[in-house]
Order: sequence, then C-alpha cells, then structure tokens
Amino acid sequence: MSSFIQFVNWHNEYYPKNKIDVERIDIKSGVYLPDTIQIDEISKLINLYSHNNFINSRNKTILDFLYSTACRVSEVCTVKTFDLDFDDDFIVVTGKGSKQRVVPIGSELKTNLLQYLEIREKYLENGTNNNLFITKNKNPIDRTAIFRIVKNTAIKAGIKESIHPHTLRHSAATQMLEAGCDLRTLQEFLGHSSVSTTQIYTKLTKEFLSEVFKESHPRA
Repeated sequence: MSSFIQFVNWHNEYYPKNKIDVERIDIKSGVYLPDTIQIDEISKLINLYSHNNFINSRNKTILDFLYSTACRVSEVCTVKTFDLDFDDDFIVVTGKGSKQRVVPIGSELKTNLLQYLEIREKYLENGTNNNLFITKNKNPIDRTAIFRIVKNTAIKAGIKESIHPHTLRHSAATQMLEAGCDLRTLQEFLGHSSVSTTQIYTKLTKEFLSEVFKESHPRA
C-alpha cells in the first residue's frame, strides 16, 4: 500500500493536470491463525512410508520429526547426528539467531530415528556427512526438498488441505495446548523469544473449546 501511495504522489507531482485522487486507506492487521490438521491426518502422513528403503525411511522420519519436535523447517535442515542423545532422549536444536534449545525425543520418534539411522549409515557407505537428513545424493537436505516431501505426501495420502512443514509445527503446538500444556512451556518448546508469539495458539484452542461446547453442552 505504501508503494502505491508513493506512486500516486509521484504521478500527481509530474502530471498535475491528470491528478489521481485517492483517499488515504488504513489497513488494520488482523490476527493470523495458523493452519492445523488433526492427529489422524498426521498419522496418515507418517504411516504412508515404511523403513523398507533409504528414501521412504528418511521421508517417514522427517515427517515424524517435524510433528514430534514442532521444529521449524530450517532447524530440521541443520540438525546433526551428534545433536541426538538417545540416553536422555533429547535433541539439541539450533534455532533463530543461533540460539540452542533442548527438545525431548518422544518414544515413537525415537523408534523411527533409530531405524532411519541404521539405514542411513548403510546408505552413506562410510561417507562423512553429519547432517541428520540427507538427499539421495548424500548431500544435506534443504528447505525446498522438505516442502516438496510434505506436499507430495499430503497428495498421496488424500489430504485436501494445503499442507506445508509449518502446518505440522502449528498442529503440534495447538494440540499440546488442548491437552493442557501451559503457555510458558510451549514457548520454550517452540523456541519463541516472546510468549506473545506463542499466544496465537490460545485463539485456536478457544475456538476448539467453543466448538466442543456448542456440540456437547445441553444449554449451548
């Protein structure tokens, strides 16, 4: 909008006989509600693949990793194998501004990670790549590849919604709040520098609560 106003001002200055009259327009920024999908749809995405070969094992584990850790796609791309601690079941994640945080490894993700790492090791054939997720050419995976994996998997799984990697992060955050996770803990889990960023998810849970109330309460 500011670029348009600048153009109008320039036009009116150089072409005073053909002035464009435009009333000043103020656009109020609304509340952006993240896209989410239900747990059964997430399970469909993850379970579309098995550990029968490297690509399928990697794709399955990436999808589980995105949802189970609620990591940003950039964080998933940079996770190293040495960032995983299977003794205490946590991952060291490097987020925005090179800030590090510790994220728990859930039992189902741990199972997938261990199987994937075994297949990955054989696939590398003594190669030296510390990135957890790699391409078929044994290079570090990038954002575009992960976006493509999520998108193509959703199509194959018959999920109609427009799904991207952040959809899994948003879904995890929303479902954790619905299950009783407090806002401060979720803030740490997601790696938000401010709790105000995390508060967007409370809007979604309020809508969920309102919907459940209307469907189930006798006096709704």
